[in-house]
This record gives sequence, C-alpha cells and structure tokens, in this order.
Amino acid sequence: MGIGIVETKYGKLLGAELTGKYEGITTFRSVPYAAPPVGELRFAPPQDHEPWNGVLDATHFASRPYQQMGTGLSFEPWASDFYYDNYPPMSEDCLYLHITTGAQDPSEKRPVFMWFHGGGLSTGFYSEIEFDPSELARKGIVVVSVGQRLNIFGYLCLPQLQAEQGGKAGNYGLMDEVKALDWVRENIAAFGGDPDNITIGGQSGGTAKSGALASSPYSVGKVKRCINQSNLNWLVTYQTMEAAGADAKVYLERCGIDPELSVEELRRIPADRFYKAEVAFGAPGNLPGSMVWDGDYVRYQYGVQNVQEFASKVDYLTGGNVGEGGFVNFMSNDKFETAAQFYDFMRERLGPLYEKYDFESLWPVTDENADMRSRVLASRGIALGLFCGVILNRYFGAYRAVHAPETHTYSFSFGHFTPSLPEEAGQFRDMNHLMAWHSSELWYTFASLRENVPPVRPWTEVDFKLADQVSSYWANFIATGNPNGEGLPFWPESRENYGWMYLGDTPEGHDGLDKLDELCLEHLIASGTAPEI
Repeated sequence: MGIGIVETKYGKLLGAELTGKYEGITTFRSVPYAAPPVGELRFAPPQDHEPWNGVLDATHFASRPYQQMGTGLSFEPWASDFYYDNYPPMSEDCLYLHITTGAQDPSEKRPVFMWFHGGGLSTGFYSEIEFDPSELARKGIVVVSVGQRLNIFGYLCLPQLQAEQGGKAGNYGLMDEVKALDWVRENIAAFGGDPDNITIGGQSGGTAKSGALASSPYSVGKVKRCINQSNLNWLVTYQTMEAAGADAKVYLERCGIDPELSVEELRRIPADRFYKAEVAFGAPGNLPGSMVWDGDYVRYQYGVQNVQEFASKVDYLTGGNVGEGGFVNFMSNDKFETAAQFYDFMRERLGPLYEKYDFESLWPVTDENADMRSRVLASRGIALGLFCGVILNRYFGAYRAVHAPETHTYSFSFGHFTPSLPEEAGQFRDMNHLMAWHSSELWYTFASLRENVPPVRPWTEVDFKLADQVSSYWANFIATGNPNGEGLPFWPESRENYGWMYLGDTPEGHDGLDKLDELCLEHLIASGTAPEI
C-alpha cells in the first residue's frame, strides 16, 4: 500500500500506486507547482498556483513544454532509445512536477532528489522514460522531476521585457526552477520527504539548470548536494542581456514577428508562431535557449564566482561518458583514419608537452583503433570545451578542497558500452561506434532499463548488475553526500589526491595521478581553461 492521498498547502492530490516489484510506491505525475504561465504570465516570473477544492487527479502526465522538433529529440540514438513511444502533446501550461515516493507516512523524512532533464534549455520533458524514478524510490529516495519553460518561453530577453520587469528579462526557466525548489521545500514533507535534505541534479542541458540553481543566491541554504552528469557547469560564461536581446530580435524577424512589438502584443501571439524559423544550430538568431547574466538570479557573469559564493557548502557528484569525448564531432562519422593522422593532430595540439611526456609511448594507437583510442583519451581530459573529460571534474574537487574545504566532490567517467542489436553492427548505432554515448548513463543512474525497454537494447546481466550498483551510488550520495555503501567498490573522493571512479563493466576506483593524468592536468592548466588553485 502506498502513501495514499497527499495533502499539500494548495490542495489534495491523488497519485498512482505502482505494482509488482514497486508495490508500495506512489507516483504523482502532474503536480502543479505554479500558475500556468499563459496570458499575462507569458514571459513573466512564475506565480503561485491557486488552491483547489477536492482531490486533484495526478495520475497522468501533463503536456511537455513547447519546443521545436528537428532537434536532438529526433536524432539517433536518442530517438530509438528514449522517444520510441512517440512524444506527448505540447502546451505552454507546463509547470508540473513528477513526484515518486516509497514512503508510507508523511513523517518519514526521506532524502529528496530534484531532477532536471536534458535537451539543452530548448527541448525534452520531465516524464522521459530513461529517468523512470521507480528504482531510486525503492531505494529510499523521494524523486521529483521538474517540468519548466524552455527555449523562447523560458529565455526570451528583450528591452521591452526589461522595461516591464525592473531592468531584468529572460531566465524565466531559471525562475521556474527556484519556484519549484521553494514549492518542494514547502510541501515535500507531505510525501514523506525531508525538506532539509534536498539534492538537485541534471544531465547535459539539465546541468545548466541544476548548476545554475545550485549557484544562485536564491538557493543558498536550500540545497545540500548537486549531481551534474555530462557537463560540470563550473566554467560557464553567461550571455549579457544586451547580447541575448540582439539575438532574440534576429530570431523573431526570422519567424516573421516584429521584435519591436509591445509586451502585450507578444503575449497575444499564438504559441506556434514562435517556431516558424528553421533550426540554425550555433548561428546568430537561433531559437532563444540560454540563461543570461541578470545580476539577480545569475549574480555574476562567470560561473566560477557564482559557485564559489553561493554553492560553497554544496557537495558535488559530477562526471561524463567515454563516448561523448572526442576531437571531432562524435555525432558524425568523422574520425581519425590512421595512427599517423592522430599523432600529427596531437603533436600540434600538445606542443612541447608532446615530447615532454613521450606521447606516442604514453598513448599508443594503431590504424585500427585510432578513432576509439582518441575518444577514450579525450574523455580522460585532453579535449577542451563542453566535455573536458574527467580530469576537469577531478581538478574541480582539488580546487574546492582549498577554496571550500568542508565540501565533498566525487568524480566519475562512465565507460560501459550500451549493448546494440546484432543487425546494427557497422551502423551508426553499433555499440563500438557509440561507445558510452551521451545520455546512455541515465539507464544506469536511474536503473530504468527493463526487458524490452527500450526494444532496441538487448540488455545483459552485466547491464542489470551495473545499473543496480550505479543507482545505489547515486542513492547513497543523495541520502548522505557519500556514494559509498555496503557491497559497492570503493569510490575515492576528489580532493588533493584527485580520486575518481571509472564506471565500466565493473566499477573501479582510482586515487592519485598517473602519467597520463599529469599530462591532462598540465594541458588543462596551460590552456587557461580552469582557474589556478
């Protein structure tokens, strides 16, 4: 038997009770945490939801936020892994939570995990199958997946909005996050959760959300821990409101919308009119989908300052995947064809470090494995940019050991190759091409993989065992700030010793710096990518 009807400060909620292995768990799939952001609340800070009478049915998922197709959701491998059962309808009315709890009584005070989905800040939705919360709930966590405004409705920044809103605009999606956090702190005890033990987390674009929330002045004292998967979100530089406004004007013009329209007129435009422009990745005037430096929710332009001042007591668990590292686009078929091609590239990239570390002996490759070995190397830390490799996360831990010594940091590299079907051999979805691909760790951190979920994955006993181990690490960290627990291989903390965990077929903890680590670290510091300790 589950927790039954829950009474929040806004009204009563009916959830769905799970069965089988997850009997006793109740999931509330559409819990409103703010008023629908429509009409006068479009392009405006979120407001309280009106209380309701009777019992609100929260057994079905709400719509996903408005977003543009032709983006990541329709690409492989994500389309077949995550969205094979099609996409839910879209609506501006999207400020809902999915809360799953195994508590039987509101007094239990279970640890809480607030989850922010990926898809940049432009796509995705809070009910995706790969972060099914059932297993974490079975392991004692109250899981809260957050729906929020995305792309133009979450991040449009224009001078007329600034004039209306006290000189600030944009960041409506971030304001939604803060609103959700405050709602959870106010109401999660009714679900058996502990409002004083909240971990926030996200993957890919979700790290932009969890990272910004953890380091916002509005979350100080409210968040204990942060889990960032596939992007540490420490070295971010936020766009100015002026630059964001200039880009937004170009985008609106591409949609056939006059960017000088009044706020009232912008709020009357049908939602789908804002998606008439084709996707233009990385081009000026692309669909708005970035947080801005407003001096308020994002206090400083540089993420390092925000983390240091406002997340100085937050523990972090952070890392990335081997298959997303690379020196060429891992989404394409571009690759190093020969060992000579790879070594020529690395000689130019490393400069004097190439000979200093005798690179060809340190990292031997052949014509046959040059592409795969280059991607593994990138995941260790020589590729700079969004996916800097595990060395950046380990360096972050060493940095915080000095600048926030009371905090704890745990770093990981996820290296398990998600199994592919025999007929996919030699194709894009071949496991030896995708390796541990971007987002694939979600099947394991949530232990959401099931037989025939998704149909394209021939899961093995190795997968199920690893998923149990990894989700246990996550549950332990969410509960206590330490991923270690009985029966699990030891995970060293990232401090002066640069400890980290390799989550391959069998988890392996590592302590200290080997010669490759020293090269990666020296290259990281020489590049000026990270601040000096």
